[in-house]
Amino acid sequence: MKKINVILVCIFAGLFLSAKVMAQDKKVALVTFYCDKKIGGTGLGTGVESLMNDPRFNLQPIVEKAYTTFTTQFAKDFPFQLLDKTTVTGNPTYKSYSSKFLTDTASKANKLAGVQYAVVDGYIWAYAGGKLINDANRDELNLYKIFQSQCDGVMFVSLDYEITPGFQGLFAYVTAYFNMTLWDKAGNKVFTIREAGASKKKVAAVGGIPVMSVEKIQPLCEDATNILFVELQDKIDKIVKKSTKL
Repeated sequence: MKKINVILVCIFAGLFLSAKVMAQDKKVALVTFYCDKKIGGTGLGTGVESLMNDPRFNLQPIVEKAYTTFTTQFAKDFPFQLLDKTTVTGNPTYKSYSSKFLTDTASKANKLAGVQYAVVDGYIWAYAGGKLINDANRDELNLYKIFQSQCDGVMFVSLDYEITPGFQGLFAYVTAYFNMTLWDKAGNKVFTIREAGASKKKVAAVGGIPVMSVEKIQPLCEDATNILFVELQDKIDKIVKKSTKL
């Protein structure tokens, strides 16, 4: 009886490893990773625009750190492999691609500088519009075509932020949001994920609206992002299960 049990265990272990190896044969191109510097929230007025246009409001280190965490800690648990960054960012067609959805809401000269988005070095800004968009303008289809001989789907990742009022509006937090979508070769959405993490740090506010200065808001964005990624680690199993649909 013990011998039979050992054999069954070996068979199931073999099947599990075989399935894992087959899943790992799937490859996905991560085609964009960025954060939006335009902070969301109610009643913030022109403070949002002023903050976004302030050259000292630098979220680049935050998004670069988030990218490193994502690719080194999270991606290893996915049932597929990510194409090497250099394979994606070094492709001439990819580098010259311009999304039809790229609309920077910064004012005047800053619009041309592209100040609204902090994009991980080497990547381009892209947006997955879904099936309501004309196929010719769908970034998920156009970018997949560039790498179709090398992958089975494309992934889009972004971060955005929102001011969250605290108790009776006397202080405020920043909430960071993590957005990830995976699309298969036919342009079908495999999954979409939006997870949130609120900063532990807070700033004084009037009616839930803080002073929208770099000194006040940037540390909260960093704190919220760090907390978000700690909480994401606990939810990675759910993400991995959805990834098996690719």
